[in-house]
Amino acid sequence: MPKVARSQEDREIIREKILDEALGLISESGFSSFSMRKLASRLGMTATTIYNYYSSKDELYLMILTKGFDMLYRRFDEIYRAGGDPSRKLREMVETYIDFGITNANYYNIMFTSDAPKYSDYIGTGIEPVAHFEKQTALKLVDIASRVLSDLGKENVGPFTPEEIRYFVIRLWSTLHGIIALYNSRVLQEVDENAGQIIEQVAHDLVDLILSGKAEPSPGFRMPVRKSGTRM
Repeated sequence: MPKVARSQEDREIIREKILDEALGLISESGFSSFSMRKLASRLGMTATTIYNYYSSKDELYLMILTKGFDMLYRRFDEIYRAGGDPSRKLREMVETYIDFGITNANYYNIMFTSDAPKYSDYIGTGIEPVAHFEKQTALKLVDIASRVLSDLGKENVGPFTPEEIRYFVIRLWSTLHGIIALYNSRVLQEVDENAGQIIEQVAHDLVDLILSGKAEPSPGFRMPVRKSGTRM
C-alpha cells in the first residue's frame, strides 16, 4: 500500500519538532558535537527522515539562530510600534533583552555565546543564502535599537551621530550580554544572592548614563569601519 503524503501542516509540525530537539542537543553539547545521527536517535527516527526536512546540520543550526533572532526582534518591534517617549522604549527594550536572555537561555547561548560557525564561514558554500537570511534577521535588532537611540538623541539629549549610535548599541549590548552570561552560568548567583536586583540596577544605570549625555565615547575616538560579513 503506497504511503500517504503528509500534509503541509504535518510537515511543519515535524520540522518544528526536529528544530526543538536540535536546539536542546546543541545547547547540551555544542555545535561541534552535534550530528544528524545523534538527533535521529533522540527523535526516534532515521537520519534519512531528517534529511527530508533539513539539508544538513548547518541548516538546522542557522534556522535555530534565525528563529531566536526573530523572536527577540518581534518583541522589540512591538515596543517600538507602541509609540511614546524614546527613553521609555529604550528601557523596555533593555528589560526585554534581559528577559529573553534569561528565560530563553538555550536560544540566547547559541545566538551569542557558543563557539559555532558565523556568516563569514558560509560564504561561497551552498548554504550561504540561508546564512545570509540569518544574518539579515540578526541585523534587524541592531537597526531597531539604532532607531530608538536616534529618536532619543533628537528628542531628549541632542542629536547623536551615526558613529555615536553604533558605539551606544555596542556598549549596551556588551554590558547586557556580560551580565546575562554571568547569570546564566550561575556565577553571579554565587557572588551575590540578590542577582536579579543587581541586573535590574545595572540596566537602569546604563540607560540613565545614556540619558544624562555622559556616555559618549572619549574625544578623538573613532569607531572602526564595519567589515562585510560581521554581525555588528
